[in-house]
Amino acid sequence: MTGEEQDWLVRANQITKVFTTNGQGILALEEVDLTLRQGSFTSLIGPSGCGKSTLLRIVGSIETPSRGSLDQRQSPRIAFVFQDHALFPWLTVLDNVAFGLKMAGIATKERYRRSQLWIERVGLAGFERTFPNALSGGMRQRLSIARAFVTEPDVLLMDEPMGALDEQTRLLIQEDLIRLWEETRKTVLLVTHSIDEAILLGDRVVIMSRRPGRIKTILEVDLERPRSLHTMTDPRFVALKDTIISDLHDEVMASMDLR
Repeated sequence: MTGEEQDWLVRANQITKVFTTNGQGILALEEVDLTLRQGSFTSLIGPSGCGKSTLLRIVGSIETPSRGSLDQRQSPRIAFVFQDHALFPWLTVLDNVAFGLKMAGIATKERYRRSQLWIERVGLAGFERTFPNALSGGMRQRLSIARAFVTEPDVLLMDEPMGALDEQTRLLIQEDLIRLWEETRKTVLLVTHSIDEAILLGDRVVIMSRRPGRIKTILEVDLERPRSLHTMTDPRFVALKDTIISDLHDEVMASMDLR
């Protein structure tokens, strides 16, 4: 038995997804196989509209496949981080972080203790009583990350969590994620359009084809951890980036009928 067969947490098998719009079927995903191994960080990248987010939602069981199956080992706890933060504007920073623990029935004192620890870990100490609309975009994303991690999920699904941030803030959040993942070793699936981000954070980069989305290539990221932004100057990083750019270029051109 291989290591992947022994330590998998979620496994998508021949996943196909068809959406119906105005009475017409649109094939979004076709026969996708993807395994998330325990403690791994998988980056998912591909052309716009190729079904990356749909696949992530199927993996998280908030979307159902039209065909194929999703296997989950020991009903893993799953948390999400989305680009739009999905925060509760009427709750303070502290209560936003504590919300998932409250829903899980954790006693008030304990959920606030755990929430406070994560607020400090993501650099939001001093903002506990602040409401989300008074925070910057980067601070709101840190809040979203704290809210996901505090529930101690087995699997963390992140859908373009830094897509709306400016470049400088994005780099800072990436550094935060590198540090937090090194500390917790959660199983992560990250959907991103950024090649640099996919390589910097991931153990492997899964490249999807144009729609209907299929797994085109899976590339292992042979870069030591812990990583930092300086990792992007490593020749191996540059070579891997060139490979991904080439793969994506072909798919994007084909999707635009320019080849």
